[in-house]
Amino acid sequence: MNKELEISNQTLIAAVLMLVIGAGIGYFSYAALNAPIVGNSTTMCSVAGATGPFTPDMKKVNDIGSLLQDVVYLQTGENHTVQYVKYTLQDELVVLDYTIDGAYPQEIYTTKDLKYIVQQPTAVDTFRAQIDSAKAQMEAQLKKASEPAPKSDKPEVLLFVMSFCPYGNLAENSMVDVVSLLGDSISFEPVYILSGGNGKYQSLHGTNELNQDVREKIIFKKYGAKKWMEYVYDVNNNCTVDNVETCWKDAAQRHDINVSYVEEEYAKNFNAIADAEVAKTNQYGVQGSPTLIMNGKEYSGARSSEAFKAFICSGFSVQPEKCNTTLSTQEGVSTGSCG
Repeated sequence: MNKELEISNQTLIAAVLMLVIGAGIGYFSYAALNAPIVGNSTTMCSVAGATGPFTPDMKKVNDIGSLLQDVVYLQTGENHTVQYVKYTLQDELVVLDYTIDGAYPQEIYTTKDLKYIVQQPTAVDTFRAQIDSAKAQMEAQLKKASEPAPKSDKPEVLLFVMSFCPYGNLAENSMVDVVSLLGDSISFEPVYILSGGNGKYQSLHGTNELNQDVREKIIFKKYGAKKWMEYVYDVNNNCTVDNVETCWKDAAQRHDINVSYVEEEYAKNFNAIADAEVAKTNQYGVQGSPTLIMNGKEYSGARSSEAFKAFICSGFSVQPEKCNTTLSTQEGVSTGSCG
């Protein structure tokens, strides 16, 4: 292993132990893993054989090591080997030393009965049940992600975005050629990630973005996917969230979009349009822009025109000839999202 990779892995694993596993399942806090020494007396015992007045229950020691291994797995998605080394007795606390993959020493501070980890809000047994539940959920999600996309005669394609999320804008730009190619063969719809209700709505990047989200949805509903893509591509490359309240009109005029119609629809149906976007965002549990969902399956992969096309084409019961056309494999940014 080269030194740069070794440092990177050590930083990753150290960070793992400071992260919250999830709502309601507790955490190994940084303070717990680096707790101050209590008192001055220390009795040290090695794996080879315990000495002194205290001998830990090795089943519990191994159970805590297994728990630590699962914590690392949940945070990295990879299996790492956790091995017990020794313990140190510090007054009323026991410090358990483990290594991860033969390196990266970790100290876990516990009570003498090994039932509680310092500053861990639940007992070890309770934490184990919570970790097992989290593992089951994660593995179910991984299994679902590995399953092929459901097929249909006309795949439903939903692209969840925010009008001024840079990652979403790049995904939209990559979708231009896909929508142009597949056209009426798919049922395509952009969905704007909004929250709120009862006339009070929010978009991540502020009021101007919220306004533009609604205007772009009006344009999609009136003019269809291809015209929407042309317009959005123009706005993405020529407008900003600061000047969009005037810039959107210039872009609309360049693409023969009736500005007055958009303004009238905006005035009359703003709440209804926003409510529909909130409902669909909640229905699919989407939080990040961009999110591409086809026939109910969320996409994870490269964000190039060709990659998007290949994913969508995998959803046809019988692929049309157009799916044999190769599009650009260039990506603006392959990872990242707003949310």
